[in-house]
Amino acid sequence: MPEVNWRDLYRAAILELDPTLLQARVKVAEDAINARLAAALIPRDERRGMDEALSALRGLKRLRG
Repeated sequence: MPEVNWRDLYRAAILELDPTLLQARVKVAEDAINARLAAALIPRDERRGMDEALSALRGLKRLRG
């Protein structure tokens, strides 16, 4: 089974149009990002991308509440 990375889950969340699925997709993406952030050695660019993704997901939750 191919590994799903946080970027794929983030993309799925921000592209989700069904409000009934949005909350779950956002949660899964946030969990994947937070799990990756727990890793010891993360390149600076990736860490910046994760911070931006988490910020966007928070905004998405506020907008689509």
